[in-house]
Amino acid sequence: MLPDIGSVQRWATADSATDEVLRIWYVAVTRAPHLAAIALPKEETGALAQLLTRRRVPVRIT
Repeated sequence: MLPDIGSVQRWATADSATDEVLRIWYVAVTRAPHLAAIALPKEETGALAQLLTRRRVPVRIT
C-alpha cells in the first residue's frame, strides 16, 4: 500500500466512521490476514510503528 504523506496522523486522529479513505484502508488490511506491507516516507515509519504497536499489531520495519 502506498498512502499519502501525512497518512499516519490521519489514521491516528480521523474518524473512520466518516472518512471513506480510512474505511478503504481498513478493508484492504483486514483482507490480508497474514501480511500487509505499507510503504511510507522514512520520517513517518516511527509514528506508524507506535500507532500499530499501541493497538497490539506486530510491526517489522525493513
